[in-house]
Amino acid sequence: MSVHSVNGMRITRVKDLSRSAGTWAALALAATAAITVTAGASGAEPPRTENSNASRAIATVTTADASDAATTIPSDFAAFAGYTPTVVDGYVANPHGDCSSPIPLPDEFDSACKAHDLGYDLLRYAHSHGTELGPWARQVLDGQLDERMHAACEDRTSFLSRGYCFAMADVAVTAVNGNSWRQSYLTPVAESGFGYGTAGVLAVSALGFTLMRSRRLDPSNEFSFSPKAIAA
Repeated sequence: MSVHSVNGMRITRVKDLSRSAGTWAALALAATAAITVTAGASGAEPPRTENSNASRAIATVTTADASDAATTIPSDFAAFAGYTPTVVDGYVANPHGDCSSPIPLPDEFDSACKAHDLGYDLLRYAHSHGTELGPWARQVLDGQLDERMHAACEDRTSFLSRGYCFAMADVAVTAVNGNSWRQSYLTPVAESGFGYGTAGVLAVSALGFTLMRSRRLDPSNEFSFSPKAIAA
């Protein structure tokens, strides 16, 4: 796996053929973002004073063992966020979080999304205390989501199902990266419309590309498939 950037957005390039659909979908979404977005990441900024508690928590929830990471959550975070972080599938996470996607995503992504939600709430926590974290924090959280979503697809044994899973991971992560780029990788704020229609179109395109790739590699495949089987 290698990583490159398109207009400041992190794109995962994979070598495994089963991931081809996701790669094309991600690149297409990145191109759309480059055309659509008129305001992206800002230039150099003056040094900022960061919230040390939130900074330490993000550094540990993205690198340390879950039990150790849980101890670094600020003591007043639960009062701010309205929930107490818990360990979900080995990740410290928002137990009430979800993938917040306009298109259905594989169930395997659930715990990665919950952990990502916690990370974003830590960014909001820091901002609420008047000490917003720098771009590094949101970048590392988005990078973690990327890695965990793709890792979740590895357990799928079917070539077609695994390819579909990688495609959905690439589409979802690229949309997240695009939104972060629009917001200069600072505190997440709610936006509507960006990438949603495009993500839906690319999800269908990615599935079609996966089927075409499967057909080329295995001519005996007559495109007889169950959508549920592919998504499962």
